[in-house]
Amino acid sequence: MMRARIPVAKLATNTLRYFLPPALLAFSVAPPASAQYACTTNYCISSQSISFQTPPGWPAVPVETCCRTHWGALPGAIDWNNGAPIMICAGRAEYVTSFPNCGDPQNVSQAFPLDYERPTFAIGVAWPNAKDYRFEMQSVPLVDGSDGTCAQYSSQPGQVTNWWVHELKEPKRGTYVFTAAVSFQKGEKGYYAVLNSCKLSPPSSPPVR
Repeated sequence: MMRARIPVAKLATNTLRYFLPPALLAFSVAPPASAQYACTTNYCISSQSISFQTPPGWPAVPVETCCRTHWGALPGAIDWNNGAPIMICAGRAEYVTSFPNCGDPQNVSQAFPLDYERPTFAIGVAWPNAKDYRFEMQSVPLVDGSDGTCAQYSSQPGQVTNWWVHELKEPKRGTYVFTAAVSFQKGEKGYYAVLNSCKLSPPSSPPVR
């Protein structure tokens, strides 16, 4: 599976570019939404947006000031064939340096390995950058929505933050899958993501003793 990685942006920006070697570009094929990726450690996390609503005028809209982020792997790279790639991304708690993996409604993200002790993961949101929407992605701040299903995963429920951090309790071996529905609201400086219908699906294996 090809990984599309992005370098660190300048501190004042949150725009990140995918580098796709020409020799590999022809092999960039998006797997079906049901595709799973092997977890090579005790605990892993995958993520996927199950639905989304983009704001009027998107993608040429401003975004609330966010974060400097290394970017990770997106199955199939930036694929516009099945709609806009509004993505939920997952990585280590140190989100800005962990190259998070991202999934959209058509693609579950690759399994991201977590620590053996007190496995903790971060959740973020990303969408195409308005200035170069074919090749660039950018992080979008997020907040838990009114249905109450996402507050338990937010580091600061009810507040707009750059990403969330959540610790697994009584973890099970295998890959957890975090999903949510994504919509957007406009703040003072631009749009931010609102997550509802959050769900963390555990692996089927028994808890680790």
